[in-house]
Amino acid sequence: MLKLFQINFYTGVLFTVVSFVLGQLFDFLNIDIDLDMDGDLFGVSVAPMKPTILVSFITTFGGVGIILLSKDFNPIVSLSIALAFGAVISASLQKFIITPLYKAQNTSAVSQQDLIGHIARTKINIIGNSFGSITYVVNGNTYSSPAKSMDSTDISKGEDVKIVQIENNIFYVIRL
Repeated sequence: MLKLFQINFYTGVLFTVVSFVLGQLFDFLNIDIDLDMDGDLFGVSVAPMKPTILVSFITTFGGVGIILLSKDFNPIVSLSIALAFGAVISASLQKFIITPLYKAQNTSAVSQQDLIGHIARTKINIIGNSFGSITYVVNGNTYSSPAKSMDSTDISKGEDVKIVQIENNIFYVIRL
């Protein structure tokens, strides 16, 4: 039974650490992959089987089980309590953190057409007709997008620009 709890706990910890390290590395290298699927099941639009929820259950289940077995609890009692703790922690995480964040994300979204005429700042130099990056603030949230100069002029990092066109998620800007 101890082996089951250890495997679950260390798998959860390892997944969390690897996700954090790779997330930081890919963010630093500006590598981004996005896969998004929408839908609902009986009116519930936030899926409870997200990796964050599953990993929190596995890690909590394993950790509580290890602690209970080290306190000389019966293995069946340890299993039951560990399952209950894992369920309560992952359900709480879903209800009080994931769902509110998901709702906040959907309410702060703005259409691309509303961004035309918006002021932004270059994050990465835009040289001639090559790609750069801009950041802009909408409803208190900062976003980043790929950008090109509308008139192929060089725009340095940190300069204010105006968004004049958006095509295929590429923001065309002009220097202010």
